[in-house]
Formats: sequence, structure tokens, C-alpha cells
Amino acid sequence: MYPSSRQIWRIAWPIMGASLAQNAVSLVDTFFLGMLGRAELAAGGISIIIFLTLGFIGLGLGTGVQVLSAQLLGEGQPRGLGSLLRQALWLSLFIGIALTLGLAWMAGPLTQGLLHDGQVQQSAYLLLRGRSAELLPAVLFGALRGYYSGTAQTTYILRANLLLAGVNLLLNALFVLGMKWGIWGVIAASVCAQYAATLYLLFALRLQSYPLRYTTTKRWLIPLLRYAGPSILQNLVGMTGWLVFFLLIEARGPLALASANILRSLYSFFMLPMWAFATAVGTLTGYFWGARQLHHLRQAFQKTFFWAQTLNLLLALLLMLFSSFWVGLFTQDAIVASQATRDLPMIAASLALMPASALLIYTVVGVGRVLAAFLVEVVIILCYVGYAVLLDRMGVSLTWMWSAEWVYWIPSAFVLGLILRKRLHSALHAPQPA
Repeated sequence: MYPSSRQIWRIAWPIMGASLAQNAVSLVDTFFLGMLGRAELAAGGISIIIFLTLGFIGLGLGTGVQVLSAQLLGEGQPRGLGSLLRQALWLSLFIGIALTLGLAWMAGPLTQGLLHDGQVQQSAYLLLRGRSAELLPAVLFGALRGYYSGTAQTTYILRANLLLAGVNLLLNALFVLGMKWGIWGVIAASVCAQYAATLYLLFALRLQSYPLRYTTTKRWLIPLLRYAGPSILQNLVGMTGWLVFFLLIEARGPLALASANILRSLYSFFMLPMWAFATAVGTLTGYFWGARQLHHLRQAFQKTFFWAQTLNLLLALLLMLFSSFWVGLFTQDAIVASQATRDLPMIAASLALMPASALLIYTVVGVGRVLAAFLVEVVIILCYVGYAVLLDRMGVSLTWMWSAEWVYWIPSAFVLGLILRKRLHSALHAPQPA
């Protein structure tokens, strides 16, 4: 493997397409919730943050699978992939069942304790209770996604997410528009689509390139938790910070929350190409770190950063130039649309600032500094939340509340860059075995 731009794009573009397709599910859900009313649109903003906070446990587990899979290939030991994946799937199954039961039980207390408006509270309860059934396949999907990413077979992820998006769109149209199920139609479409995509990835294990026979008795639980544990906690901390931010907005009323949900959907969608590059750099880092090719590792990061930064600048420009068009896709409520359009340039600026930090997170994890990445995340999120609370207490406009995103991306890039530099310097000057 060589860190050429072609190799980076070969890994990144299927992930990019997959991520765009996967997030299209959130966009479609937001679109149909907007058709149902302002309260439903507002509820979608809070419920999706809570859902993703739990669902990202699967993404964190997938990060562990990705890094270990890439390292096995870098070390020339593909025979270990079968036992790694099997043990990861059993762990995912246990976690997914626990999360499903937990969210179904806690949906009522969560919405009652966090939300103020009665209509928003009821809609959020229904969304959380119904979508709890989606957590089991979502966690399994995260582990499988990590395996396909770590072995650079990202085309399967693209196909799975295209299936996810297509099924979700068709079923939303059928259940919401055709059968008039309302909010339950949105829920049923999301759950069915996630099961379809996860079952495809399980089926594709028969088609992918590596034999997955259980050829070793090695126990992968500890290595998985060593990589995935801090990554899971990192995602939980990050999403909890975003939840606090949205609760501050929710206290300002359904109008503010509805407009914020539109911005969240657009922000999440437009940042997805960058996360595809982050996945690519994570795979390349794991491979070159396992092979001890530090020069290639540096080249991989530099080239990936160039492409990610260039693309994000173009996307930020598109957001700013056509802000009214993007917002108009989600709501016909003139007041909500006006607020969202006014806030959109802040999101565009955040897109331009994020690539360095996002790529460095995956690179630092890939070289084994998982705990350091987690600790940086905790400290930065505390700063993020503290800044948002301070702005809220000062009574600043909703537009300037979004500047909290800048407080996240800028300091984390600086600190993670120092950690990576020190790690590579230590590895370069480490004594070689005789």
C-alpha cells in the first residue's frame, strides 16, 4: 500500500458516498417531520441527538475493529480477522440489546426531565420509544462498518448505505404520505431501513476478500476495548456536549429548536465528506503504523488534509451562497426559515475550520494514543459547553450561539497535532531490536 492521492480517494469515496446516503436518512426524516408540523420538527432535533449519543457506541466499537483490522493486515496477519470480527459481533449484539431495552424504558423520564413544551415532549417521547428498536442493528452496523473500513473494502459500506437511504425514502413516502401514519410512519421507515442495511453487510461477508474462518483462539475483547472504549466514551462525551447545546436552545422555545434542527441536519450532511477522509486516514494510519512506515504515514495525513480542507472550503461556500435554497427544503414556515437562514453562515465557517481536528482524531487513535484522544475530547467538550452556557447567560442571539462550534475545532486541532508529533518523534527515535 502506498499513500497516494489515488489510494486515499479509493478508500474515501465509497465512505463519502455511504456517509452521504446514510445521512440522507436524517435529512428525509427531518423533511417529513417538517411536513407534520413545528412541534414534530423541533422534537426531531432533540430526539436525534439522544439517539445518536447511544448509536455512536456502535461507531466507537467500529473504530476499534477498523484499527485492529488495519493493523493485522499491516503486520501480514490476515488470518486473525475472522476471530476479531466474530468476537466484535457478539459484543455488539450484547450492547445493542442492552441499549434497545434501556432507551425504551428511559424514553419517558428523559423527555419529561429535559423538555419544556408539552407538544414537543410528546413527539420526542414517541420518536425515542419507537426508534429504540433501531439501536440493535445500528450497533451491529457500526462493527461491520469498522471491519470493511479497516480492510479497505469500503464499496460494501457504500452499497449498504444506499440501500439504507433508498428503503427509508420509499417507506417514508408510503407510511407518511400514503398510509397517513404520521410520526409513526417516520419511525417505522427508519427502523426497517436500518435492519435492511445491516442484513446486507452481514450477507456481504460471504462476498468480501478475506477468509473469516475462526483460525485462532486469541481473545480480542481487551484489545477491542482498549481502542473502542475510549473512542466510545469520546463519542458519548462529544454527543453529550451537543445535547447540552440543544437543550439550551430548546429553552428558547419551539421556534429556536425547529430552526436549530434544520441547521443540525445541514451541518451533519455537509461535514460527511470530511469524515470519509477521516476514515481513510484512520485506515492508512493503522496500516502504516503496523508496518512501521512512518514516512508514508506522514504523507498519508498531509495528502488527506489537503483534499479534505479543499473540499470543505467549497462546501462552506455552497452553503453561504445558497442558504435560502437549503433551508427551504425543510420548512415552509417563514419565521423558522428566516432564523435558520440567518444562522447558516456560522455553520459554514465551522465546516472550514474542522478538517485538521477531525483528521487528527483518527490519526492519533491509529497510532495507539486512544486515551490521549479521549482526554483531549473531554477537556475540549467542557470548554465547548462552558462557552455555550456563558453565551446563553449573556443572552446572545441564537446565531452567535453557534460560534461554540469554533471553540471545539480550533483548540482540539492544536493539541492533537502536538500529541501526534510527539508520538511520531518517539517512534522514529526508538531503539531498533537487534
